[in-house]
Amino acid sequence: MTLPLPEMIYWSVAGSMAVAFAVTLLIAAFDQRTIDGSVSVWAKPLKFELSLTIHAATLALVVAGLSQGVRSGSVMSIVAFAFLAACIIEMSYIIGQAARAEHSHFNVTTPFYRFMWSMMALAAVVIIGAAAAVGIATSLDSGSSFPPALKWAIIIGLVGGTLLTLYTAFTIGARMTPYIGSAPTHEARMVLTGWSLAGGDLRVSHFLATHMIQVLPLAGLAIALVAPGRTGIAVVLVIAALWTAATLIEYARALAGRPSPMALVFS
Repeated sequence: MTLPLPEMIYWSVAGSMAVAFAVTLLIAAFDQRTIDGSVSVWAKPLKFELSLTIHAATLALVVAGLSQGVRSGSVMSIVAFAFLAACIIEMSYIIGQAARAEHSHFNVTTPFYRFMWSMMALAAVVIIGAAAAVGIATSLDSGSSFPPALKWAIIIGLVGGTLLTLYTAFTIGARMTPYIGSAPTHEARMVLTGWSLAGGDLRVSHFLATHMIQVLPLAGLAIALVAPGRTGIAVVLVIAALWTAATLIEYARALAGRPSPMALVFS
């Protein structure tokens, strides 16, 4: 059976990014170049390839549960096409800059780099905004196949996660750095994520905001299996409130110049 166009696009992006992640990982094993003296030039592409794999797969799975008319409709197709175009712009530049051992983010040293920084910001809004669009479609679709707890988890996770992501991202973009204070040395960064262990790092709250889009629906799926009625919805609301509070606390902690306990514990 042929999948509706939006699902095909999301699954294609997820598959392409998964393949790109594997290829980039192989390249990184042989290409030992670093940027800023310590970070692999391929670290940024790897992070975004993995993130987009998860993000696109999440959208594909949610769209699959919508009613046939909604999942095949023009609105969802337009959103999916915009998402695809934004991913192409974002990843082409990030990978291209990595190959040249140049920064893609916060690099405004030339007119072209300033233009691409603006294009990346716009593309990022479209990429994350697609989740909000799918979440709103879920809220309006009375014919979706989701049980109540899962439906509420999808709506709050996708729409709330989008809003929190934009809120934290705009702060980082306005400051032109995720760090509060000076950038940490290599020794003062958390392994894998690179979060600062010495001062405030807005990427922690940004991470929590972005992955609310996956975590809350997963929690809702589990809750719906054991508490299908109003109790399940209430539990989803509590988890959503706690996750939002944790995100905002980490945001405030970073602005106060204090490192995240998450970074300190897992370092």
